[in-house]
Amino acid sequence: MIGQTISHYKITAKLGEGGMGEVYLATDAKLNRRVALKFLPANLSHDPEARARLLREAQAVSQLNHPNIVTVYSIEEIDDRDFIVMEYVKGGTLPEYLRDKDPTLDEILHLAMRIVAGLERAHRSGVVHRDLKPSNILVSDQGDLKILDFGLAKLKGAAKLTQTGSTTGTAAYMSPEQAQAKEADHRSDLFSFGVVLYETIARRLPFSGEHEAAIAYAIMHEHPEPLKRYKADVPDELQRIVSKCLAKRPAERYQSAADLAADLCALQFARQGSSGIGPARPSRKRSIVVALVSVVVVAILAMSIAFLAPRIIKGPNSKSSADRKMLAVLPFENLGSPDQEYFADGITDEITGRLAAIRELGVISRTSTMQYKNTTKNLREVAKELGVDYVLEGTILWDNSRDTSRVRILPQLIRVSDDTHLWAETYQRPLTDIFAVQADIATRIAEAMNITLISPELAALGAMPTRNLDAYQAYLRGLDYSRGANSGFQRNVESALAMFQRAVDLDSTFALAYARLSRAHAGMVHYGIDPTPERLAKAKAAAIQKF
Repeated sequence: MIGQTISHYKITAKLGEGGMGEVYLATDAKLNRRVALKFLPANLSHDPEARARLLREAQAVSQLNHPNIVTVYSIEEIDDRDFIVMEYVKGGTLPEYLRDKDPTLDEILHLAMRIVAGLERAHRSGVVHRDLKPSNILVSDQGDLKILDFGLAKLKGAAKLTQTGSTTGTAAYMSPEQAQAKEADHRSDLFSFGVVLYETIARRLPFSGEHEAAIAYAIMHEHPEPLKRYKADVPDELQRIVSKCLAKRPAERYQSAADLAADLCALQFARQGSSGIGPARPSRKRSIVVALVSVVVVAILAMSIAFLAPRIIKGPNSKSSADRKMLAVLPFENLGSPDQEYFADGITDEITGRLAAIRELGVISRTSTMQYKNTTKNLREVAKELGVDYVLEGTILWDNSRDTSRVRILPQLIRVSDDTHLWAETYQRPLTDIFAVQADIATRIAEAMNITLISPELAALGAMPTRNLDAYQAYLRGLDYSRGANSGFQRNVESALAMFQRAVDLDSTFALAYARLSRAHAGMVHYGIDPTPERLAKAKAAAIQKF
């Protein structure tokens, strides 16, 4: 096919081939760019199931707009032969990258984070890859990483193409459930990722055998050798992460790619911190903490002013707490899986923050209200203890199992004195509308309490802290880890920092995330985890970030 022109694509080279496809480099004459064309092998070009798989691959990837997933431009047909048009990544597969380079553990962790980021995006859209392996991971000449070849991907709600009792994937990278031809969900991809990560570190597979049946037996029944046997400097935490990915039972693995990413991020930052200089003397530590507190307080006020102005600058006519109507926002109940608790708590905090922007409304702090999470006390008891007249409670269900992630929020505003429901609403919206929902809840509550909103308050209520939902979810996870940081556990502080760093990496204009990032660096000093000048510099850099 080299030298041929198909439609407006001139084929210039063959990039590779496999059992389900042949990939060629071509020039798109219309847009003057290089692309990769994936054709079915000639012997499968008229096979209905093979063509359906090719279409499914295009459909799966086309809805995954992510920097760590190869971009599909279109699927086209010529002379009754289908082909996918996708971005061309100049570089090689992960095995080729590893053959030419001996990456450090930190470089391996960096690659691993990008693989997990791509998987997280796919899983959130209801797409399970089912054939993750090194040859389906590209590393460009610039170091960019892309997951490709979703030919065996499973889309939620799509018809099954694989017969019951048949296996999917490549033997050495299959999960135990795939090896047994059982139903495989997103946790199967996390097992395959564990195999890839183990192989990348140890330069050998965790499970092997002379034939596929022997490999399948090893996957289902055997446990791999510890990584330290092959690479002595592997930290215990990395071994724990890999072992959790490779758990035989899906329930014992990470339950989401986001949770896996959080642990990898925390490990990355722990390793960065351990490379710094030793602990400072107590007097120096005290001075660093004082400096950090000053920097962070100023930063939070400066960076958050547009979003939080009404709750910071009340003006001379602002009412005292005795004159304002007092409201407590109780933690919304999470109706989803336990690993979504962070989302429910985070949205509760965000709604609380927006309500706090209303000058005629006194809102009890989340520190005081969180003690009533899952309380058995009735609302009258809670209201009396908090000294409020009104209580907002509700439920949250985040359904991220569909192609379009949706959230359902049911808030209820109650006047405690006569147990009257002043307002209630059911919101069922795409996750992309989450900020509009938060703003509407705050506005409707003000109306129900006969509070007139002024222009700055309306502007604050309608503000969007970020337009990047991946960044927002990382931010909410960071808030969740921050709630546990007061207990002094190092892992919570490091995990919070990692999530806030991820949020600003995804959205470099996310002011609130930068403010929290600065505080997290300060926490590293405050808790004695990394009381160094380098940590102070990081806190200051996040605090004075300009947009």
